[in-house]
Amino acid sequence: MPRQARPALPYDVRPMRTSSSTPTDRAVPGDGVRLHARDWGGSGRPVVLLHGLASNARIWDGVGPRLAGAGLRVVALDLRGHGDSEQPASGYDFTCVGRDLEAALAGLGLRRPVLVGHSWGANVALQYAADRPGAVAGLALVDGGLQAVAEWAGATREEARRRMAPPRFAVPLDDWLARADAYRDGTGAGRTASTSAGEASVGAGRFDDAGGPGRPWVRDFLRAGVDVDDRGVAHARFRFDNHLQVIDALYDQRPPALYPLVDCPVLLCPAADPADDRGHAEAKRGAVERALELFPSAHVTWFEDTMHDIPLQRPAELAAELARFATNLSEEVAGRG
Repeated sequence: MPRQARPALPYDVRPMRTSSSTPTDRAVPGDGVRLHARDWGGSGRPVVLLHGLASNARIWDGVGPRLAGAGLRVVALDLRGHGDSEQPASGYDFTCVGRDLEAALAGLGLRRPVLVGHSWGANVALQYAADRPGAVAGLALVDGGLQAVAEWAGATREEARRRMAPPRFAVPLDDWLARADAYRDGTGAGRTASTSAGEASVGAGRFDDAGGPGRPWVRDFLRAGVDVDDRGVAHARFRFDNHLQVIDALYDQRPPALYPLVDCPVLLCPAADPADDRGHAEAKRGAVERALELFPSAHVTWFEDTMHDIPLQRPAELAAELARFATNLSEEVAGRG
């Protein structure tokens, strides 16, 4: 049976307080590679935010200041090859990326953080927590770390590579940045409500008001994901061959086998996108139920009517969930003291 979850609390009508400080962009050490971090500072429990494949740390720019405003110590990291981090030609397996993360946390002076990973970043965070008992205070998996790639992308490595290979694109930078207009204002903020034992749900309004047009951080996120040539044409920054290395690592990983090794509280934040076909939606529901059975300590909040990129579509609502999760961890520690 799923572990009993903390009760879901309704969202405040007022928006979360945000930090007025501008994050500091910092170079931090990885495992033989220079990484980039966005650091909102703070003196509370550390929260480290990890982006997905071919994404970058700027995807958390709508979440980070809200977490900092909640009194947390917040850092978003560009994983190797992404954003402003260096891009070597190798080292994209989970062992190497985990060593990068370990070195970065040491360089930042962060001990036992709450790790938050989106998509591939969730798989990175999951592997890190499973491999290093006692190193993580809490683990939040944001629409990732639930299904093995082999379960949905193909029975063979070649099939998974073919299905998950990134598109090769070359578009004028202005056209690329215009994609920010897709993140329009919604019809209202979502609410949390209990749905079943161990579950809560967020929904209402296709986009929250933190992702609307004119939000410069969305354009900054898009700009950080591309290189621009001398003709003003944007190309994917994360190189194709390196992308395939990540796909290979994902193909070899079996997330359910890692769940029993995680020794900290876990928050699952899956997206329920009505655009998903029925088979995909049912498979995700089944994967969440399996995770609740296998994790030593987990509960789930579903983000209804929400696409995969939750940090872009619902940054305010996601920040509220993460802040609640991290704050409850602190209260639990104080209660045991």
